Parts: sequence; structure tokens; C-alpha cells
Amino acid sequence: MNHGPPGFVYLRMALVPVRLSRTVRRLLRTPMFMAVAILTLGLGIGANAAIFSVVNGVLLKPLPYRDADRLVGVWHSAPGMNIDLLNQSPATYFTYRDEGRVFEDIGLWSDTAVSVTGTGEPERVEALRVTDGTLGVLGVQAALGRIFTADDDLPGRPNRVILTHGYWRRTLGSNPGVLGRPLTIDGTPHEVIGVLPAGFRFLNQTPQVILPFQLDRAKVFIGNFSYVGVARLKPGVTLAQANGDVARMVPLVVERFPLPNGFTRQMFEEIRMAPNVRPLSIEVIGDIGR
Repeated sequence: MNHGPPGFVYLRMALVPVRLSRTVRRLLRTPMFMAVAILTLGLGIGANAAIFSVVNGVLLKPLPYRDADRLVGVWHSAPGMNIDLLNQSPATYFTYRDEGRVFEDIGLWSDTAVSVTGTGEPERVEALRVTDGTLGVLGVQAALGRIFTADDDLPGRPNRVILTHGYWRRTLGSNPGVLGRPLTIDGTPHEVIGVLPAGFRFLNQTPQVILPFQLDRAKVFIGNFSYVGVARLKPGVTLAQANGDVARMVPLVVERFPLPNGFTRQMFEEIRMAPNVRPLSIEVIGDIGR
């Protein structure tokens, strides 16, 4: 491309510092305009950096679990009640765990808050209640001690608790002798059986202690859809196959467990409960994805 004679090019290059100095002098004469311009540039750069951090940390990177693409949230829909996202209940959990063909395992969890004493000043902390398979579904192992077993989750078994690494460090000074130590939670002694790794993260929750549900299967009825389900798909299983298998099991729930008083099977059928199995990443990303 022809940019003119060489002398013209040298002249144009020589004029660049002159133009820059004139621009700087003009900006110095209008300090308010210069401040607004710098602030606008700073906000623009900062906003772009923040957006990239969200996209990189939440959308591009997978969940911090082994084979995260096989992790799903197990929900339902209930068109008869105009509900798009219906949680799990103990009845659906036991049915899907017993009869499922597509899940390696399935767990329930629920966030709560508990009062802890025995570590200094009494305090109210965030807690997570889980079934025995929940941490295993995510591939989480204890850094110290162990996670819950099926025996820990049975009703009537000794009360046990797992601590997150941050809580262990903050309240117990990273004492390795914490295992077996009693911790009073909501007025009841619990045996500490494990400490989770420092990098442990549970979706959008920030629990300090983890407790087992100890659901009594003999007392379960169809109702109490207040638990969140998480499962790991078997290798090669698609979401469509998972939803199809849950659809197959929904009628089995009524056969396995009693309906609550005043509720008939016809009323349950009118709800038209259907599966809504979706990637677990949606539980974290939510509307940020859009």
C-alpha cells in the first residue's frame, strides 16, 4: 500500500509527539472532563475484568468435582400445580435409589443453621444435612478421618458430624486430635468423624458442619418435597435417558409409600408429577448463564 513519499512518512511520525502533547495540554485545561474520561475508562476496564472473572470462574471452568459432567440435579415438575421445579422427598429418594437404572448413586441435601457449643463461645453456624451418599456422589473424601457411611445415616445410630476445613482451623486450631471429640450441636453431643479438604465447595452453600439426615424409612410417606436431590449418572447415560428412567419410577413411589391423610391416589395423579433432571452446573450458574 502506498503511504506517500518517505519524507511524508517521517514528517507524519515526527508530528505524533506534538499532537499528543497538545492533547495532554487540552485535557489539563479541562480537569473535570479528564477526570470523567479516566473514571469512565477505569469503570469500563473493571467491569470487563469482573465479567471475565465470572465467565471464567463459573461458566468456563467445570464444577470442582470428579467427572462433573455426569453430575445432575434431580428435580421434578408438577404441571397440574403449575410448578416447574419441584424438590425431592424422602419417598422419591428411596424409590430412585432402590429402583434406578441410570444413577451410580443419588443423595439428598438441605441447608440449615445450628447452634454449636464446646469450642469456646457458643455460636450459630451454617450447616448441611445430607444422606450418606451425597458427598460420595460428588467424589468428596475427607482430608482427616472419613465421610458418612450408610450406617451413620440410619435412624437411631450415634450422632456424628463432619467439619469443613475452615471451621476446623478457625475453632479448633487445626488440631489433628479432633477425631472422636464430642461437639454439642443444638444441645446434643455429636462425635466428630472427619474434616473435609481445604478446597471443598458445596455448590453455592458455605456450610461449617455436615450432619446426616438419618431418615426413618418406616415413617416416610409421600410428601415433604423440601429436599434437593443430586446424583451421578452412570458412564454414557444421557439426560434424556435419566429423565426417562425417573418417569418410569414416579408411579412406583405411590406403590412403595403411603399417601398422607386426606390425599388420594387420584389427587396425586392430577398433579402430573414428571421428571426434571438437569445438569448440576445449573444449580451454581443459574441466571448468570443467560
